[in-house]
Amino acid sequence: MLPSQFVDTIEDDLGVLVRDRAEQVVRDLVYFSPVRTGRFVGNMNFSVNRPDNSYDPELYDASRNDTFANARIAIAALRPGDTFYAVNTTPYGKYLEWGTTKMAPRRPFGRAFNNLREAG
Repeated sequence: MLPSQFVDTIEDDLGVLVRDRAEQVVRDLVYFSPVRTGRFVGNMNFSVNRPDNSYDPELYDASRNDTFANARIAIAALRPGDTFYAVNTTPYGKYLEWGTTKMAPRRPFGRAFNNLREAG
């Protein structure tokens, strides 16, 4: 194997690993998020190299299908060295993550990233 072929192989393997980990984060975030109305899930934004901080109060995705489709587009664009962003700026998101005196935290982001850390 030529050195250039070796580099190509390593880059391909790294790309697969990066996309696999991004898919894991997406799955966890979406499934750990409540879907009573689908607003929080619908406003889950996935992007590459630049965070998408948008929020649309009229955006709902109780089926989760659109959210997964949007995530797949971002994951397909990932390359080794890129940064994958998962952002949700839904106003009540902080209460879902951290809870309140009357509501236990659901911690979709905390749980998803803990799973990522455990995956190595």
